[in-house]
Amino acid sequence: MKKIYATIIVLSLFSCGKHADVRKAEGLINIEEIASDISILSADSFLGRGPFTIGEKRTLEFLEKRMVEIGLEPVFEGDYFQKVPLVEIESTVPQKVVFNTTKGSKEVLVGEDITLWSPSLIREVKINESPLVFVGYGINSPELGWNDFGKVDVKGKTIVVLVNDPGFATGDSSLFNGRSMTYYGRWRYKFEEAERQGAAGCIIVHEQNAAGYPWLVVNGGNRRSDIFLDDESIENPACKLHGWIKEEAAMALFESSGYDYSLLKEQASRNGFLPVDLNASLSVNVKNKWKKSQSSNVAGFIKGKVKPDEVLVYCAHWDHLGVGTPLDGDSIYNGASDNAAAIAWMFGIAKAMKSVEGSLNRSVLFLSPTAEESGMLGSEYFVKNPPFAPGKMVSCFNYDVVLFLGKFKDVTITGPGHSNLDSLLEVEAKVDNRYVCSDPNPENGMFYRSDHLPFVKAGVPSLFAKGYSHQVELGREKTLEKVEEYWRTTYHKPSDHYIPEKHNLEGLVDDSRLFFRLGFRLANEYVYPEWSSNSEFFVDRFEH
Repeated sequence: MKKIYATIIVLSLFSCGKHADVRKAEGLINIEEIASDISILSADSFLGRGPFTIGEKRTLEFLEKRMVEIGLEPVFEGDYFQKVPLVEIESTVPQKVVFNTTKGSKEVLVGEDITLWSPSLIREVKINESPLVFVGYGINSPELGWNDFGKVDVKGKTIVVLVNDPGFATGDSSLFNGRSMTYYGRWRYKFEEAERQGAAGCIIVHEQNAAGYPWLVVNGGNRRSDIFLDDESIENPACKLHGWIKEEAAMALFESSGYDYSLLKEQASRNGFLPVDLNASLSVNVKNKWKKSQSSNVAGFIKGKVKPDEVLVYCAHWDHLGVGTPLDGDSIYNGASDNAAAIAWMFGIAKAMKSVEGSLNRSVLFLSPTAEESGMLGSEYFVKNPPFAPGKMVSCFNYDVVLFLGKFKDVTITGPGHSNLDSLLEVEAKVDNRYVCSDPNPENGMFYRSDHLPFVKAGVPSLFAKGYSHQVELGREKTLEKVEEYWRTTYHKPSDHYIPEKHNLEGLVDDSRLFFRLGFRLANEYVYPEWSSNSEFFVDRFEH
């Protein structure tokens, strides 16, 4: 029955022919307006759009102004802004941390070997001789028949876990999703599962290839500040200690406890692995201080004519890294590609959608969340406190990290296979003689690192896709070289500028028009995109 219904979705959605006004509406999406939005949002005067700064104030004013100009209705009881309660927690730990092992004390340097913090509103967190337990990948997945915790009770203990998941380590496509990371491989999942298991602490072993980023990204030294949602989850969590440890330091720690790290790592990649008591303990005091504040999500919508309570969401976060460590004399992290360009994408679609509002059966919402760079906090808050019921959210289209390389032959889906939105996108891409492909580096887990993730976790089928891996003139191989260069020289650096004489926005315009058409189709159908039963986020929407 499911396969038949999925086929009906595709046929009903794409056999009805072009709407008479669609091409005209597409033409409203143009380079000039997109370039203007990017230039303004990534200007030095916006100071890198850091939350809690004058840069946030200027950004919010601009976003509201644009939504009013386009004619979007306020979403939040007559307001474009949804206040998001946040708290910045600064954790301080000693410069050295000592593990007690069977071979005596093992000292590690904070920053050099390990980084620790406490995501809690507790002034002093005392971890006193907490036993260390190695629990492999720290995964508990009943649907996959995988449980790294076995019947071991880790309450009050500190667990040591591997990053990523067994599929990456073995390359075995029958394990999880092979080399492509699943949510079980993300650091966020490891900490969430540690909390569910009642562990006192969770320390992830950092290995660069498996993590997808170097030690520099996770290292906070002995004084680390992080932003969290100000809710009950941080008031008095069970798992009060989070951290990372370098793989080399983990090897030495295991050896000092009488274990071969490499052997245990290999064993942990097989189903049936049981936790190992490392015969070691950790004692450390973490001192916290915090500052509470508010930031804002920004959203406007176009009300559907037939089913206004059902909504399609377009999402592009507004925040970036603000003013930070100077590189080559520049300390403003302007964030042109991440994510001013995505906001321009969203506004282009909004303008086109507004021009055909009389033809929209469902509502269409345009959301710019805050604090994506701090862990998708704005979108998480939105999903937990939605103006529309999650069950009425048809789908979410998220856009993030844009390449200014011109036209693309491809539409790269980051995280394919979760829903039949993939096939709907493929049909629409063919209209532009483009093909759909997968992320060339799925092991990096980018699907789990942007604002669609809270929607996915809430059961809303989502797409994270864009022109990315096959620029028309460059070809695929040369384009991937440019992609590698971008991540190395531009991503999360002050060099993320928009330079009109250097950058080509034609691909961004193409993506905007593509996702406008796809959204227009979905806004005029009464079907719901269907989850893939192979997705770890699978929800049977036909039961609702």
